[in-house]
Amino acid sequence: MKKSIISLFTLTAFVFGLPSCGGNKTKDNEAANTEEAAVIAGNVPKSLLTEEVKAETIQLLRDMPSSEIPYRVATGEVKIGVGDLSYMLPVSKAPQLTSTAQKARAAGIYFTDYNVLKAMNQPTAEVEGVLAKLTSDLNITFVMNILKEQAPQNASKEEFAKFLQNQEDKILQEMANNDKIDIQIEMLSGIAAESACVYANPSLVVKGDATSAGLSENLIKRLETLNQITADLTAYYPDLKELGETINPLKDKVTSIQTARNSNSEILAIRDALLK
Repeated sequence: MKKSIISLFTLTAFVFGLPSCGGNKTKDNEAANTEEAAVIAGNVPKSLLTEEVKAETIQLLRDMPSSEIPYRVATGEVKIGVGDLSYMLPVSKAPQLTSTAQKARAAGIYFTDYNVLKAMNQPTAEVEGVLAKLTSDLNITFVMNILKEQAPQNASKEEFAKFLQNQEDKILQEMANNDKIDIQIEMLSGIAAESACVYANPSLVVKGDATSAGLSENLIKRLETLNQITADLTAYYPDLKELGETINPLKDKVTSIQTARNSNSEILAIRDALLK
């Protein structure tokens, strides 16, 4: 596997308890040789995903750009409204999904829909029910439990950001501990695709934020990170090759809110393609 990420980050051994040098050196070399042979053959079992590669991936995810938008929305400084909710993925779609990849991507889409509905004080019970079923099917019910944690009342911007970061770190760690890194990538891609659908919605209104283009900048950086990860992990998770090819065009369609609106039908088609 091409180790294109290693030089970009200092890997911390404590993240996944990387093995130390010494008595296990011979065994480590044998494992590395086995992995290299599998990569060359183009068929790497998921069980060979090394701790080093896990750490690389988790660090890339942790270094995804953060945004002040959640804090601004939570405090009412920014109000985001979508007049037409017909773009959202119907809850009736969930029972039609069969593969793990489809369910993980749909979970990301529904998480985004849930957040939009919640921000607009709209009913969320149906979407919550679908998310409960999907996370159960994917054996990641811990995600729902973590996301139900409440931020401290009257939290400052810094405290709120720390709370969100802690939530993300908990989810990432649990995903890694349960060998669900591929599920995490699939979910994040679903979130990115549905976020693009929100930006593309002609009825989107952002009040109280003169620099709404910052939404696009944040999403583009996240898409670039996801594309890098999917490219590097394709040998381990074949579904990620198709995933990367599907979401890659999104970054050129969300360079601004207006560009996204002009690409509305294409963005919706990309979102829908994730579930085929």
